[in-house]
Amino acid sequence: MLVIAQHTNITDPGAFWAKAQTVISSAPAGASVLSVFPSQDGKTGTCLWEGNVDEIQKFLDKESEGMATNYCYEVNEGASMGLPDRKKEAALN
Repeated sequence: MLVIAQHTNITDPGAFWAKAQTVISSAPAGASVLSVFPSQDGKTGTCLWEGNVDEIQKFLDKESEGMATNYCYEVNEGASMGLPDRKKEAALN
């Protein structure tokens, strides 16, 4: 499933985004980051993940404890606009 992770109240943008780069490799099994969209000032951001929403939420809360507030939710892919057609991409590979 696709999961949006919204990061707000980032207390130290430099430290938060630096840590984000290092912990991506230790994401929960079956989870991966597809896109990262930090704001210009780094104090908020949105990431697109693939995986289990509850596992991603727990992972992000643990890794960013005291640095940010995270809110994760499953994407309604049927109602989404602008997502790549994953079935079409799979057929091409």
